[in-house]
This record gives sequence, structure tokens and C-alpha cells, in this order.
Amino acid sequence: METDDIEKLAAFIRDKGCCRIGVDGTNGAGKSTMASKLSEILGLSHLNLDHYLDKEKGGFLDYLKYDEIKQQTLETACFVVDGVCLLNVLEKIETPIDCLVYVKRMCHGLWADEDECEVTEEIEEYIKKEKETIRLIERAENTPDTLGLAEEIIRYHDKYKPHKKAELFYTREDC
Repeated sequence: METDDIEKLAAFIRDKGCCRIGVDGTNGAGKSTMASKLSEILGLSHLNLDHYLDKEKGGFLDYLKYDEIKQQTLETACFVVDGVCLLNVLEKIETPIDCLVYVKRMCHGLWADEDECEVTEEIEEYIKKEKETIRLIERAENTPDTLGLAEEIIRYHDKYKPHKKAELFYTREDC
């Protein structure tokens, strides 16, 4: 199911009897805002992975407080959890969810992040091209050899394919 109506999304989740809902998507897609509203409508706790992040380190997965996330999921029977690279995090803390919602930023009816999330070429080649593009834009030889969070998200989507595993899609117009 794909919708831009959070009430319809909540009704579908309620009808399915889901208790542990994951909200995934790219950085800036609107996951946290949507997850907060969804948890409020459903009367569930909201866990935001950003709250468990050691910030200003230049990355995401390597700087999460996994023990704290795991403890919170053990203490909370039903919840809505959101964050980038969500399936990777849940796998690491061995926490299943009942339902996955993928948030898509849309622009003029098209998925704005499709190029980064549906890479059709070999991933290393794609990342190499992206890094080269950044070097050209910045006109600098000494740019970092990483794309930071963007690279983590690209690699995550290539490996876990959350946009293909999700049962529900929440779309948000972003232009």
C-alpha cells in the first residue's frame, strides 16, 4: 500500500495487528516526523535512532549506542522505531518488527532519492563516480575519500533493499 495519508497508514497497521513498526527511508525523507505522528495516532512509544547517536562523528552505524537501543526495545512491548539504515540496526540488536514502512520523498510524482537507492550498476563503481562528482563540484583534490552518511545510506539500500521489503509506503511531496 502506498499513501500520503497517515490516518490510512495507521488504520492499515491497526487492522493488521502490528505492534512493532519500523520506519525507514533516506536522510531527510521525513521519517521522524511521520513516525512521531504515527506513534501518537496508534498510542505507541516512539524510538528515534538519532537519539542514540554519538553525534558529530561523521557517520551513523559506527556511532550508535546499540546496547541502549536494544534495552529500550526490550522494555517497550510495542513501538514505532525510525532511522536511516534501520534494518541493519535491527539485525545487529536482534530485534524483529511486525511491519516496515518506507518513507519516500516525492518531487513532481517521482521518487526523489531513487538514483541513490536503486543503483543499477556495480555499487563500488557508482560510489567512485559520486566521489568524483563531489571533487569536481568542490574543485578540490583533497576531498575526503568518503561520502559520509550518504555513502552509508547508498550501501545500506544496496544490501538491505528496504524499499523493496516494505509493506507500506508513505509518500511526502518535497518540491
